[in-house]
Amino acid sequence: MPGLVAELLGYAGRQPAEYRRILRIRDAIYTPLTQLRAEILTSDEPIPFAEIDPAAFRPLGPGTAWGETFDCAWLRITGSIPAPRLAADEVVMLGIRSEGLLYSAAGDVLDSVSTVWIQGDLPHAGGKYRQVLVEPDENGRVEFYADVAYNGWLLYDVGKPMFHGAHVARRDEDVFGLYYDYLTLAVLADATDDTVLAARLTRDLHAAYAMFRRGEPRIARDALAAALALPSTDSFVYSAIGHGHLDMAWLWPLRETRRKAARTYARALNTIDRTDDYLYGTSQPQQMQWMKQEHPALFERMKDAVAAGRMELQGAFWIEPDTNLPSGESLVRQALHGRRFLEQEFGIAREDMRLCWLPDTFGYNGNLPQILRKSGMDWFQTIKLAWNKVNVFPHRTFHWQGIDGSTVLVHMPPEGDYNSRGAADGLLRGIRQYPERDLDTALLVYGAGDGGGGPGEVHLEVTRREQDLRGLPKVQYATADSFFRALEQREIAHTHVGELYLETHQGTYTTQGAIKKYNRMLERKLHNAEALAVLTGGADAHALDAHWKTVLLNQFHDIIPGSSIARVNAEAVEAYREVDAELDVHIADLLGRLPGGGDPSTSAGANGNGSMTALNLAPVARREFVKVGGEWMHVEVGPYAASALHPAPAMPDLSHTADSMTNRLLTLRFAPTGEIASCIDADGREHAGQGLGRLVVFRDPFQFPFDAWDIDRNYRDLPSVTLVPSEVRTAIEGPRVVRYQVYRAPKVTVHQRVVLEADSALVRFETVVDWREKHRMLRAEFLPSRYGPAALCEIQFGHIGRPTTERDSVEKAQFEVCAHKWICVQDDSGGFALLNDGKYGHRAKNGLISLNLLRSPTFPDKTADRGTHEFTYAFLPFEPNDLPSVIAAGYRLNDPLLVGAAAAFESAVAVDGDAVLVETIKPAEDGNGVILRLFESLGKPTTTALRTTLPYARAIETDLLETPIGDGALDLDGLEFGPFEIKTIRLEIRT
Repeated sequence: MPGLVAELLGYAGRQPAEYRRILRIRDAIYTPLTQLRAEILTSDEPIPFAEIDPAAFRPLGPGTAWGETFDCAWLRITGSIPAPRLAADEVVMLGIRSEGLLYSAAGDVLDSVSTVWIQGDLPHAGGKYRQVLVEPDENGRVEFYADVAYNGWLLYDVGKPMFHGAHVARRDEDVFGLYYDYLTLAVLADATDDTVLAARLTRDLHAAYAMFRRGEPRIARDALAAALALPSTDSFVYSAIGHGHLDMAWLWPLRETRRKAARTYARALNTIDRTDDYLYGTSQPQQMQWMKQEHPALFERMKDAVAAGRMELQGAFWIEPDTNLPSGESLVRQALHGRRFLEQEFGIAREDMRLCWLPDTFGYNGNLPQILRKSGMDWFQTIKLAWNKVNVFPHRTFHWQGIDGSTVLVHMPPEGDYNSRGAADGLLRGIRQYPERDLDTALLVYGAGDGGGGPGEVHLEVTRREQDLRGLPKVQYATADSFFRALEQREIAHTHVGELYLETHQGTYTTQGAIKKYNRMLERKLHNAEALAVLTGGADAHALDAHWKTVLLNQFHDIIPGSSIARVNAEAVEAYREVDAELDVHIADLLGRLPGGGDPSTSAGANGNGSMTALNLAPVARREFVKVGGEWMHVEVGPYAASALHPAPAMPDLSHTADSMTNRLLTLRFAPTGEIASCIDADGREHAGQGLGRLVVFRDPFQFPFDAWDIDRNYRDLPSVTLVPSEVRTAIEGPRVVRYQVYRAPKVTVHQRVVLEADSALVRFETVVDWREKHRMLRAEFLPSRYGPAALCEIQFGHIGRPTTERDSVEKAQFEVCAHKWICVQDDSGGFALLNDGKYGHRAKNGLISLNLLRSPTFPDKTADRGTHEFTYAFLPFEPNDLPSVIAAGYRLNDPLLVGAAAAFESAVAVDGDAVLVETIKPAEDGNGVILRLFESLGKPTTTALRTTLPYARAIETDLLETPIGDGALDLDGLEFGPFEIKTIRLEIRT
């Protein structure tokens, strides 16, 4: 236990005697005068203030535990004081082990309160009580309500909510001031390397404590005044901004985040109203929108604080998303919806929203700098690379260059925390571990966070005393914007090129497979619905906003990574299902609006002749087979086009034996383990190497405390089980030869169809898994004959090369990497690509490509991924340097053709060549035009022509926010692209 206390309490563990003195001073600050009466109304879910039943309250005594984690309650606190008003030194104190939003009897928000201990907290002057901003009425009567909930202790699901009591107390201002004087200097004495200063502070502290014990707190303060007045001799300046990082969901459900946001904003606004110099920063417009909807008076106060320069709007994404898993278009929409909300509601001009604020996201993709720059963001703030497990990231202030050459200015607050307590130990630790110390400046982001809250009394009292204090750098309250504006004028020596890879949390690429599968699928359906809206000519620019915002919300960096509690995961899946069903209806309606469109379930459809077409809403041409009403059909169709379906011809090239199958392009031979032991193409080249498609169950040991987040990097050295099929049969199904394999183990059953289609070199693994394992990981492993020193991995609007070697600690740390639809390796004789329709975690090392299919951690969701999963992955051997075939295969696997009765039509939008792809076709945000988003996919400069049948009057280039770039019209016959460049083109449609 002593070791645990030291770990959790830090200073208290190192200096127990000094800590006891601090607590003794604290005990003398408040003297209870009048006890207040408490009543409680409990519920499983929140009850709005307007729906409270006054008769349902029951008495509640001090020291009562009233529920379990996530239980809700209303407290009604009443009482009277002798005088009609509180005296200057009298305050109302409320003690709850929970969080609460306080209301007046009329239903107005008054204040917020929390006494739940958070990591890093210094001891608060009120102990288990907090002063609340409540005043009696003209008759001296006190009445207020508290909407409370308990979300765990230390942010974990332990403990119970507790009511400690409520009373009016007298605060001794001398003791109160002494408490924070003493606390500030005691932490400094413990943290400083200056032994002379530490000795002096220790003497002064002991002298002050002796005077306090003699009942002379004012003289005790005088004993510390000289030390507090000694000015800093350090030229270094921290720009300190208050903040309350609030995860959209994590160890609590979304319903609680809405309430946490109100508590956090109420505290921040009250502090702004009561102080002259306090500055507070906030991000995530989704939370602001909730305030507008649920607490309009609070939202108006927020707008006033922003206008007064006291509340800073930081970052411009809709929420703080993961940036590895969402698509490039999703990240564009994060910026689009976030920035438009801030502009429309707060009047924030583009030039005043230059900061991307993602302190807690689990790594940052290599094309994020371009997405940021083309969304108006030049600066980037995070701390997360300080969490690296293997290599210390060598910089805290640097330029970051993405795969296209775009750069942003990055600052990582050197303390390595977005929840700094603002005390001397953190300030000095930041200085010591800051490689760019000579810049003499850094950002300090202080306040309780993760679960919201922001700076409280203790943060403000300590940082005010540290603004110019001997032994510390200076601390100035300042906005992050002013900090970055000054920083960009300095010479920053280092530029980091490529992704910002986080050397931990690689399990988040896989955990909660259903969430990841739905995200991929709904990104595609939203794309299709927008493209159809343009093709049908009657688009509502904002018809899909609500669906987009649901998807964007679930891309939060603890939802889509799968690192939240079971309720969050279940609610995310349910929200996805609702959006999925509504999108299906919407898409079906749009298909019916196409010329000749109708219900594909009928024999004839609207065109009346029984013909069917396949609509291709992917940016690549396709030649495929589709099954319609039990009959196999064939189609050739260009990008964003529809073509007639024709009955599939006979397939003489398909055949099979007990252990092989062929379509003449590829001949596959299977080993007893079910893996492909040989894959020979039509030219006789072997692609299988040491086997393709082996299914292996690895041990995945519990990772304290980040089980859902982390994978043991040495998992391959642990015992594993290779699955062996218990049932095998092979059949020809129209244009496909299919091998059925069933794998059974005690807690896992895999039904798999290995599919080889006529005229295709793609081998599909259509897979259904019943997964009941715990602390295990299911992977599909491939050891192809063609391999190289780098794996190309698809990321947002491009791809990135990652080493397949382990020559140093950096390369070894990248034992699991994120890729989207495909990953490939190649040498001079050809390549091998592995594709998927909803997986992200891959290993590409030492001849192996391994796709992480499922995990089964137990924290924070002990049921994670248990159940049935359906997904498809595939491999494709390809010719040397034929990356376009891989990219096209990825789109085909993820975006099935839509079959209907619409008339055939040529490509509505297409480009010359195979380097540039039209990723997005959507209605313009202002409802007057069409937006096309294109990108160069091969990493090489190119020139192309864009062809369209859309009736446009003029084409102009815009940024990602659809703001025009330049004044002139764009020549679509000569579009020049740099490597991986994203271009957004607006077509002004003729009416």
